Amino acid sequence: MKLNNKGMTLIELLISIVLVGIVLTFLFQLLSDLQNESENNNYAHNNQLNKADVIYTLQRDLQQHTLVGIKNVSANNKIAIEFHFVGEKGNIITTLKTDYKEFINDFNDNEKTYYLRYTDYNRENYSWEMKGATVDNCVNFTYYVDNISNKYYLKLNIPIYNKIYHDRNNKDKNNAVDDIEITFSGSKNDLDINNSSFLTGTNKIEQQICA
Repeated sequence: MKLNNKGMTLIELLISIVLVGIVLTFLFQLLSDLQNESENNNYAHNNQLNKADVIYTLQRDLQQHTLVGIKNVSANNKIAIEFHFVGEKGNIITTLKTDYKEFINDFNDNEKTYYLRYTDYNRENYSWEMKGATVDNCVNFTYYVDNISNKYYLKLNIPIYNKIYHDRNNKDKNNAVDDIEITFSGSKNDLDINNSSFLTGTNKIEQQICA
């Protein structure tokens, strides 16, 4: 039996190197895409946790401390709402506000990244980046007093919209899925109208708090 002792020709070697290179390039791109997807998923997950932290912390302060008033201190197209609580040495003020940072995108257009921030009763700061979204310049405020139980009920709703045009979530048609909503019930006797822009003796108020 005659053995074929011929090795690979130069052309065959070059073709093999090219094919291996193509495969390695594909695998590298696949691994890179998987890593980016994992990082994006982690970021999205952590960012949603930040959003939950902001809402939970404000609701916790409302539940654990005596609220005496709410003031609107919004300015420069940024919503800012103060919550006045009873403290040992006077009122403790917490602040829920919207914020944004301006930057130049790849198309040399001005863009803004929006944030929701809360400084709590213990002066700790919480922040949520509105990834792919914008915030309205007005907060929907509802306040109602039940004269029988002497309780009041309030609701703050901050509309959040898609950053790009979306016919199901824009200022004309808000689907409320991404909105920030805070609800609370307290005793009317705790309120101090001198420390409040909104909590009064009026039976019902429905208005917008605008920056």
